[in-house]
Parts: sequence; C-alpha cells; structure tokens
Amino acid sequence: MKFNGTSGVRPTRFRLKGTIPGILYSAAQLIFEPVSAVETRYQAGDDFFGDAPVVLTVSRMHKPLNESPATVSVIDREMIRNSGAREIVDIFRMVPGFIVGFAEGHRPAVTYTGLGHEYSRQMQVLVDGRSVFIPSFGGVPWANLPLSIHDIERVEVIRGPNAVTYGANAFLAVINIITRNAAEDAGGELVVTHDLDHNSTVQDAYARFGRSYGDLAWKISASQEKDDGFDDYFENNSSSETRDSKLLRKLNLRTDFQVNHNQAWSIQLGMNDASLDLGDNTSANPYRQEETVNSYQNIRWDLVNPGVETTFKLMHTRQQVEDGFFASEDIFIADLDFGRTSDRLDLELFQNRSVSEGVTLNYGVNLRRDKVKSSYLFNRSETFEVDSSNLFSGVEWRLPSSTIIDAGIFFEDSDNVDHTETSYRLSLIQPFDVHTLRLVSSSAKRIPILWEQLGDTRIIAEIDPDSPAPYNLLSGVPFTFDQQWLNQGNLQPETIVSNEIGLSSRFAGGQLVSDIKLFRYKIRDHITEVLLDAEVTVPGTDFVVDSDYQTMTNGRSTTVDGLEWFINYSPRASAYRVYGGLSLIDADSFEKRDFRTLDELQASFPDHSAFIGGHFNPAVHHQVSATLYLVDDFSWTNTTHTTHDYQKLDMRYQYTFDPRQDLRLEVIGYNLAEEFADYRRHNLHKKSVLLRLSGNF
Repeated sequence: MKFNGTSGVRPTRFRLKGTIPGILYSAAQLIFEPVSAVETRYQAGDDFFGDAPVVLTVSRMHKPLNESPATVSVIDREMIRNSGAREIVDIFRMVPGFIVGFAEGHRPAVTYTGLGHEYSRQMQVLVDGRSVFIPSFGGVPWANLPLSIHDIERVEVIRGPNAVTYGANAFLAVINIITRNAAEDAGGELVVTHDLDHNSTVQDAYARFGRSYGDLAWKISASQEKDDGFDDYFENNSSSETRDSKLLRKLNLRTDFQVNHNQAWSIQLGMNDASLDLGDNTSANPYRQEETVNSYQNIRWDLVNPGVETTFKLMHTRQQVEDGFFASEDIFIADLDFGRTSDRLDLELFQNRSVSEGVTLNYGVNLRRDKVKSSYLFNRSETFEVDSSNLFSGVEWRLPSSTIIDAGIFFEDSDNVDHTETSYRLSLIQPFDVHTLRLVSSSAKRIPILWEQLGDTRIIAEIDPDSPAPYNLLSGVPFTFDQQWLNQGNLQPETIVSNEIGLSSRFAGGQLVSDIKLFRYKIRDHITEVLLDAEVTVPGTDFVVDSDYQTMTNGRSTTVDGLEWFINYSPRASAYRVYGGLSLIDADSFEKRDFRTLDELQASFPDHSAFIGGHFNPAVHHQVSATLYLVDDFSWTNTTHTTHDYQKLDMRYQYTFDPRQDLRLEVIGYNLAEEFADYRRHNLHKKSVLLRLSGNF
C-alpha cells in the first residue's frame, strides 16, 4: 500500500514493477516495426449482423459469434426496442443467468448468477470500451450514466470471467454497451414517453440530431428521464414514507471522422445531471436531494493496415456527488456530508496482428489513474490516488483441421495490492458441421477497491447544547458517535477459476441459433462484509452507545455448478422472431477456516431463472411483442430477507403511421402478470402502462 501522507496526492507518475518495463519496451518495438502484408480476417467496421454475427468484446478481435473464445450474449437493437424497456438495466433480463433488481426507484442493481449487491464490485461494465465502474465505493451508477437507451446499438455480454482482456472487475461477467456511430444517426429523432395515469409520474423525452459531411459525421442527443419511483410505502408499520423519485438530464455529443480508407477518429463527450430524492422523514434520514454530475470524454483512434490493426484510446470519467444534512438524535447532533468525488483516467493502446497464415496476435497496455475524495468514506479530507498498469496479450491459432486455439494472459499492477496479479484464458474451439464445440478454462482476480482497503466511515457528533445537564457541558467536543465501517487492511484479491463446455449450433442457414453452456467456477478468498461488535463511551460521561460496525475480510469460498441455454429463432423475411434463455444453478459456499456452510452467500444464487420473448407483425403497420421473465427465490447479499420467486410480463403494441419517417405509437404494459418485489420486499413493481410516440425528421 503506497499512499501519500499529508497531501493525499502522489507524484504524477505510473508505477511499473518488476519485469513490466521490459515487457512494455518489447511491446512498443512490436507495435511500430514494419509488418508483412497478411490480410486480417475481420476488418474494423465489418457488419455485426450478417449470417455469422461478429463480436468484438471478448478478445478485442472481430470474431464470428460461434468462434468466440468465451460465452457471449448479444442484445441487438431490435431486441431492445421490442422489449419496451425504459431502464437500461431491464434489457439485461434477456441474458441467461442475469438478475436485475431495484433497491430504490433510482438505485438499480445487476448481477450474474448470484452474489448480487447494490454496489456490485465483481462485474466490469463498459460503454464503448470505457469502464464506468466507480473507484470510490464500487459498483456502476446505473441511474447516473450519461447514456440514453435510444443511443444503444447493441450490447455484448461475456458470461464468465474475462480478466485476460479487461482486468479487475471482469470477474463474474463483462458488459460492453456499444452506442451508434454518428453516421448511422444522420437527421433527427424525437421520442416522448408518458404514462396513462392522470397523475403522471413518468415524463421522458429524447431528442437527437446529426449530420454527415463526406467522411465527417456528428450527432448530439439530449434526454430527460423523470418519475416518482416506487409508491410511498410504510416499512415496519412506521410512519416513515421513503421518497425515491428521480430527474435525470443527459447530453451526449459524438463525432466520427474517417481520415482516409484505413484511419479513423472518434470523439465522444457526455454528461448526466441527476437530482435524486432521498430519505424517510426521520431525524437520522430526513427528506433531501442528492445532486450528482457524471461526465466523460472519450477519444479513439483506429489505424487498419494489411495484417495489423492499431487502436489508441484516451478515456476520462468523473462523478461528483453532493448529499448531506444536519442530524439530531437524542442528545447528539452531527453535520453529515456524504459528498464524494471520483475521477478515472485511462490510456490504452492495443494491436491485432496477423503474423502468419492462421496465427493472429493481440496485445496491449492500459495505464489508469483513479482519484477519490470523500471525508465520509475515509474520515480524511485529502484526495487519494491509485495508479494501475495492465499488460495483456493473446494468440489465435487456426489449425488446418479447422480447430481454433485461443490463449491469453494478463498482468495487472495496482497500488491497492503489493504484488503483480496474473490471469489467463485458454480456449479450444472445434467446428462440427452446424455445431461448434467450445472448451474454456479461465481465471480472474478482483483487486480490492480503495474503500475496502482504507475505508473509515464514521459519524462525528457533538452533545446538543440544549440537552440536560451534565451533557450540555460537553457541547462542542467532537467524538465518534457511530463507527459504521472500518477497514482491516491487507485485503488480498479474490480469485475465480472457471471451466466450461459450450455447444453452439446454427440451423437453417443461421435462422435458428442455440447455445448451451455447462460450467463450474470456484471463488477463493471472497472479499465479504462481516459485522463486528463495538461500543462508544461519550467523553467525560458514563453514557455508552452501541456502535457495531462492518468491515471486509477474506477467507470464504464458493463453488458454482450451472447450465445455461439460449435460443433464437429469426426466420428471414418472416413476420416474427422468438428468443429465450434458461439458467440452472447449484452453489456451495463455506468458510475456509472451519468449513462452515454460509447460507447467506448460497442464498444469493437462484436455483433457476428464465426468459422468453419475441415479436409478431400481424399486418402492415402493426406489431405486437412480449417478454416473460421468471426468477426463483434468492437474496441480495446486502439484505437480510429473501426475494421470493416472481414473474415479470411486459407487452407492447406498436402502430407505425409512416415507415419512411419511422413515425410510430407504442403502448407498453409492464408487470402485467403480478405485482412483485425484486430487491426489497416493500418495493413493489406494480402494473403500469406507458405511451411512447417517436419519429424521425
């Protein structure tokens, strides 16, 4: 652990330990030396949606989906539109094994197979390859992302660890949200969404405008998302009504410039200004608003030459949260400031290179600096900086027998741990007529975040001067009233080792696609929360306050066996499409020291979950679509109760007035099967109907 003392700001440099500088030098030589003219198999910009759909996220190389060295789900634009989803997180319900929940109306959570948490730290989420993970507290700020669902072209989801490509947090799964190129969105579009309740709470709007001038294209989009969250509820028969409404205002700008036939630049800027209602009208949690600004800048350069593709990316993300209030509890008073600032800067360079017939290399380097400031999380006012450096490399070898061997290795060096971490992936892909067999073994490390290593979250209080004597004599003397979190230090990374057998099948020329996956993964050295007993004595008195606090520790293990299946039937020139997925899970968690079964971790894995969806065009201008989701009993790891099995049925009817302008009216019904809770038992998703009017100009 290497953090600065008084200022909290470390020297402006990236630390590279051990043999990494030598590896960097060798990589630089390889990147810039001349290459032979060997044609690359898939050039940048190849069609994603041909007879053999192409994916990029797994290894940073364009590959047919059935030749991917890991299990990938693709949520395309048609699936997103026909689902009627309003929240970005809801589209992940269409991925086998994925679970979605809402802790509050503006606090969604997403997990894969299990171990779900409001601030999930075991999944990497990217937007156009830029990590949106928050380095301070962890997790993904889904409600605060500067991203509209209408700007998404497709989503690629790697179901399983992929640290060999994306490092820390690419642990259980990787989500890469790919937005539309500016050239695809020339012209304008308007979308307005409103619910049918006369006391409407949903008031969404989206506007986009773009232009193309030869090889230069740009677009700008702006949107608003507004609702009142869940209905006011009464928890534990108290009179405390919780508020969770939100108002999100988003702005995005993108410019794409094709310099010449083999070189292109892309520049993206965006921000989200969020106002979130919090509180339950108690003295310890009064009504208030959290104001959050999340912004990003993204520059990408691509160069495609015969036999080699080079990509450079410079990415910056910043989130600033303002939240606080003056609290009074019994004889204690405290001025609470929950504000925090997170800043992430990424520099990345990678290459794909054909070195001989059938052999392709990919390799690259990523340098990252995270800055975090929060007096509440760390009980210190300075800014912490964490530097990390990553090296990754892989090789694809296509044998004359059509067998594909894909191998990769990843080195990660971070200030948060005292040694370099290594991850690997080895895949064997064997086509058999319409089937492709996939064998994959991979590992990943999840490095502790800054708060887990250095967190010190406490409430500093004073005696209320209006309290009875003798306590009022102590007014103005600060002391720790409530120690909520205290780090143990020296946490070690979590480790996952995963093995899977997959069978991908394509029938009827690719119109019917099936993918089955059998897998086992084991997590060692879980970083999990434990509760410790503590008491605080008020200075100068015999008054004792119960102040139990939480901390993080290693030492637990989980083994998961599972089966997943995805099927998609999309006949060409047909009026319908059907797709679905199934996940079956068996998990076993225990304490390594005494082999004690850990029911709270095992319970976070639902035994089964499934979905089925699709659309049908009964006549010209008309379309009907529906999606049904089923989830078995499970629990989130930061709650103490069970989320009971539920089914979510969403249906949508669309009438297209003018296909040329894509002018359409949609009636979307949510939660039509039943009311259910998917996170907290008192937050019920109820039946609702929205109207959406949209069109191009």
